[in-house]
Amino acid sequence: MKRLIFLLLVMITASICTYGQMPNEPKFSATALKGDLAYLQNQLYTVHVDPYTEFSRAQYDLLFSAIDKKLTDSLTATAFLKLIKPVIAHLCDEHAQVYLPEKLLWASYQHEDVFLPITLTKRGNTYRVEKVLSTGSSLNSGDIITKIDNKPIAELLDQCALLSSGYADQRLEKALMQFGYLYTWTLPGVQKSYVVKTADGRNIVMAGVSLKTWKDELNKQTGWDNACNEAIAYQKIGNAGYVTACSFNIPPKQIDSIQKKISAIFEQVNKDNPQYLFIDISKNSGGQSVVGRMLIDGFNNKPYAGFSSNFKRSQDYINLLKSWKVEADDYYKQAPEGKVFHFSSDTTFPPEHNDKRFKGKVFIIVGNGTFSSAMMMATWIKDNHLAIIAGETPMIGHPNGFGELYNTKLPNTKINLLFGVKQWIRPSGDLKNNLLLPDLKVTLTDDKAQLIKSVLNASR
Repeated sequence: MKRLIFLLLVMITASICTYGQMPNEPKFSATALKGDLAYLQNQLYTVHVDPYTEFSRAQYDLLFSAIDKKLTDSLTATAFLKLIKPVIAHLCDEHAQVYLPEKLLWASYQHEDVFLPITLTKRGNTYRVEKVLSTGSSLNSGDIITKIDNKPIAELLDQCALLSSGYADQRLEKALMQFGYLYTWTLPGVQKSYVVKTADGRNIVMAGVSLKTWKDELNKQTGWDNACNEAIAYQKIGNAGYVTACSFNIPPKQIDSIQKKISAIFEQVNKDNPQYLFIDISKNSGGQSVVGRMLIDGFNNKPYAGFSSNFKRSQDYINLLKSWKVEADDYYKQAPEGKVFHFSSDTTFPPEHNDKRFKGKVFIIVGNGTFSSAMMMATWIKDNHLAIIAGETPMIGHPNGFGELYNTKLPNTKINLLFGVKQWIRPSGDLKNNLLLPDLKVTLTDDKAQLIKSVLNASR
């Protein structure tokens, strides 16, 4: 942990010297930046349900103090954003973000090809190129690389991880998958080319790519950019019914409509009478958890345990709810500031009579795009043994995590801040094993017929 704090302080010290060098862009005074930093610190300490998951209060105080002491000159909002991202990393909150709308970033980030175009994978102690997001380079997928701009790759990965979010293992995974994007953010300024050193001694100069190129890649990694035309869709493939659940992000006013649609889907499933049912949430970024319960009700009649949770009381969250024209419950409003409520796991009792319920074998397909309430659905099923989980282990989502999202803006730079005020604990209560491990490990493919075949073969 001491090494981690040292690394943070080195990053801050090195960055302050050269951040904010972009000409003709608005800058904020040191006083304004210090005000935003103090606001951020107060928000984490008083509103987030458990800011000390990884860092203690003393360690966080040290980090905030180090940033504050270096704010001696004006900076752009983008430069300040780079400084405060590591503060968010140590929340271990995979929903947590500090970000600016693209139009408020440095103009170079918006309009120029300045992002390093590679993703990485780790094999043993070596780092290999997974993808090259540009053409015309002699660097290829599979090449082992040792340095970028004469800096050791392992050291750079540590820095990249601090500009991401989530648990430590999750941040390191993101550092590999998003390497070129995050590495660009670690730099104090902007550069249009990068020198990549390979294990066989080559020094390859790579031109940058656009922010759009990286945004497209980030979406491909989760599959969220391949959203269906419909949030929930169904088709029969051979002797299997296949429900594709692309999203649970259903507006509250449309919940009744989605309930009717899911009911109609299961009515059709019964007419088709397939031997197996597949429910694919491998590219589902979440939304309304009740939609997951509706799908579970379509094949399960057993009571099942839910998540337990911790919920923190704060006036800021009450005020946010009021801005949404939602009134907090009395028990919450009347509690003292900072009180953390603990709610034990509840039990869901599916409706006893459901003539549309599927009675055959069910497989739930998960992958790296299974996130938020889709992860909750998969975890209900996994921990209660309601169906077979198949696919790939999600690395950007975890069964235990934070939710009930709170958002605000830093008062001066208008940087957006997002994090959870509720902590979810999986039905099994297991806090040590915080990955959703499939019962059947199967490589995902967009060819649904092939995926069905692979899952059925693995289940034999």
